[in-house]
Amino acid sequence: MTTPPVSPPPPIAAPEQAWEAPEAVAGPAPGYAFGGAGERLVAYLVDALIITGLLILVGLAGLLLAFVLPILALLVWFLGGLAVGLGYFPYFWVKSGQTPGLRMFQMRVVRDQDGGPIGVGSALLRLFGLYVLDGLVLYLGFIWIFIDKRKRCWHDLIAGTVVVKRA
Repeated sequence: MTTPPVSPPPPIAAPEQAWEAPEAVAGPAPGYAFGGAGERLVAYLVDALIITGLLILVGLAGLLLAFVLPILALLVWFLGGLAVGLGYFPYFWVKSGQTPGLRMFQMRVVRDQDGGPIGVGSALLRLFGLYVLDGLVLYLGFIWIFIDKRKRCWHDLIAGTVVVKRA
């Protein structure tokens, strides 16, 4: 007697599993999102134009004084340029968290830890990072915004800040 041929068992089908989207990065707080690179760049350009205008005004004031009191003109140029160049960003960051450029996009600079306002020390650290560190190595400090999940540049990281906007 011969036994009928045994067919191999059917393959075990893998359980069906639906595709799942990657987990979204949590925002900074309800109703807020992290400030985007494009908006931050345009805001910075607006602020740079304002700073340039203020420096031109300081230069003109010094020029007018140069005819009367040359020493005073040098003092106005030096102190006025220093005040505008080093005081503009920290003043607005500490006062309201918003420069005029950031205000255009409803963005503000806040403490990364708790979303509160930043102090003078953090503002000065952030300014140092913005003017010096971010551009040191092929502008990697600015490009870091595309790498960091919370869209922070190096000046944000060293100052413990983040830019947020209303969602």
